[in-house]
Amino acid sequence: MTREMLEAIRSKVGKETQKHQYGNALFWADKAISLGGGDPKDIFTFVNLLYLRGEYHRAEYFIQTNRLHVTFYGAYLIAKCQAARGDWNEAKDTLEVLPEPSPLAPPPLYTVGVMTEQELMASVYLLKGTVFQALDNHQFAAQCFKLALKEDPYCVEAYENLVYNHYYTGKCEEEIISDTIDNSDDLTTEEADLIRFLYSGMSKKYHNQQKQVVPNTLTCFSNNVTVLTSQSERLYYNCRFNSSYETCLRALKIDPYHFPTLLVHIGCLYELGKKNDLFILGHKLVDLYPKAYISWYAVGIYYSLIKKWESARQCLSKSTSLNKLFAAGWLAYGHAFAAEGENDQALATYFTASRLLKGCHLPLLYIGLQYGSTNNPLLAEKFFKEAKELAPQDPFVLSEMGALYTQIGKYEYALSYLQQALSKVKDGEHEWAAATWSPLYINLGQVYRIHKQYDQAIKCFKHAQFLACDSSTVYTGLAFVYALQGNALLAVEYCHKALDKERQDPFTIQLLEMSLTALAGNEDRSDDEEIEAEEIKEHKLLAAMTPTVF
Repeated sequence: MTREMLEAIRSKVGKETQKHQYGNALFWADKAISLGGGDPKDIFTFVNLLYLRGEYHRAEYFIQTNRLHVTFYGAYLIAKCQAARGDWNEAKDTLEVLPEPSPLAPPPLYTVGVMTEQELMASVYLLKGTVFQALDNHQFAAQCFKLALKEDPYCVEAYENLVYNHYYTGKCEEEIISDTIDNSDDLTTEEADLIRFLYSGMSKKYHNQQKQVVPNTLTCFSNNVTVLTSQSERLYYNCRFNSSYETCLRALKIDPYHFPTLLVHIGCLYELGKKNDLFILGHKLVDLYPKAYISWYAVGIYYSLIKKWESARQCLSKSTSLNKLFAAGWLAYGHAFAAEGENDQALATYFTASRLLKGCHLPLLYIGLQYGSTNNPLLAEKFFKEAKELAPQDPFVLSEMGALYTQIGKYEYALSYLQQALSKVKDGEHEWAAATWSPLYINLGQVYRIHKQYDQAIKCFKHAQFLACDSSTVYTGLAFVYALQGNALLAVEYCHKALDKERQDPFTIQLLEMSLTALAGNEDRSDDEEIEAEEIKEHKLLAAMTPTVF
């Protein structure tokens, strides 16, 4: 047969592969091996097609029988096949004894040009990271993903694994981006700017809450799904749920099954109370992707929204079993236990999440909340401090530390942390009118009252009233401040409003009786009564942040 015939067959293999007709391509790739006299490139083409068809044992057999396992790329393909069929220990052993890279490069199937040694090494490190991750050796996995980025800054899968699996803090992620770009001599200025922009958008949002601006040179990416998802996630973390929801809809119109966008979208539907939309989305995802972690997560969040906690736990448990490093799933699973007062199970879930997600502060924050709710302030303080070390800019952490210090009587610390939290909310891109921040204003009002800064306390309670107009805690707080100012009339008015929402609250009832007595002028309130009023279970008036989905 002529050389022209061989090239024609190889061309046919490439065309059939591009059409995803792997059966046709495989048939003619086998004939190309015979025509080419067993050329290794033809064998690798054949093996790659076997891999694409999921015939992993067959692919490994052909590599070994043709003695291509002694080549770098051949050994790499064997490890890929072993990993694909779940033989993780075999894949690890294969990768540990890879031969030295050789000039023999794999044939291009979908790409133009020949794969460079750096690109191939990046693929090897990416595979190593995936294998170590499956074997729960997350420290080595993270190192391998960093090495993959070092070899090839375009290896986005490596960076996604580092970010989505929370191996590092937000600050470390920024350092990884800078090191990746600065240590690469092959990137042009345009390439470096693009990679920095896209990777920065994927990094943790609570570390840097300022709005990400699209550079003038990259405005063509304004409607890109990845960029829109980054914007929606940042809006979500800043409690701008309506804006985040609208941005998600824009992205989902372009790509309705983009998992990172769907994750933020599910959170928005929960926060906005859109039960019907969440129900439809959850069942649609289960129908289309029954083995995907996000499908069962969506259904679990729906059950959480309608407060069917047992069903929620079943779905969220399945979600985390499908993806052991799924941060949002673990947190929601813990919330489903905490909602019914099952503190031990909630703590166990949050501890599991903190062990798996070393760079995420949220499990530590919720562990602190659980200990705080069970009157264990020392442990609560310990975990709040650990959360603050990972995310020092997160106003939720600062607010909860302020609430804890108020509860245990460290009012100077409480005032400092609550003021810091309020400053972060006002200075960042947070939605200041979001009801999420009502507890922050309530707690700050209580601390101002304790410091006898009554005017500041009233301003905080009024702001909290604007955010959560039906809160009995706000009305009681206002009544207490007015009573201490000697304004018995307003104290009585707000006591009635509070009791209209919570009729059996003993503190409000006692405060009302004292205010009515003062208003009637039957007797003046003594100093002892004022002291008693100050000491009536301050923690009853403290407000707690509502756990978010992720």
